[in-house]
Parts: sequence; C-alpha cells; structure tokens
Amino acid sequence: MSILIRDESTLTALTIASEAQDVHGPDGRLLGRFIPVPKAKMTYPELGMTDEELEERLNDPNATWHTPEEVMARLREIDQCSP
Repeated sequence: MSILIRDESTLTALTIASEAQDVHGPDGRLLGRFIPVPKAKMTYPELGMTDEELEERLNDPNATWHTPEEVMARLREIDQCSP
C-alpha cells in the first residue's frame, strides 16, 4: 500500500533526504522509516553512496584499516576514560 503525501513541508523533507530517516508523529511516536529511492547503482542505499563511491573508499591507498580486535581495544580504552 502506498501513502500519498500532500503536505508540502513533509514532501520537501522526504525529497531532500539522502539516507534513511525515522518518521515520527506529532506526539514523537516512531511511525516508521523512510528510505529514499536509491541513486543509480546503489547496492546499500542506507549508506547513501553509489557503488563507485564505495569502491573508491575500498581502494583508497591512503586509507587506514583496523582489525576488529584493534577496534574493540580502542573502544575499551575510551570506555575506561568515560565518567
């Protein structure tokens, strides 16, 4: 089933969304999630990047990669520093 949007401000907000957005009612209650129509060749629209952009990031010679163990160690370090 489709929902027709007639309210211009809502239409504008949804039109300019470039990534998935939570949709809330006037009382703040979560109604659902809006996922915009994917750009051309976008395998993962929730990331908001085309396949080419993802490929560029994966093949960036200046990128620094970390193992899951390194990430978890850093998170534990940060957690110890938090009040």
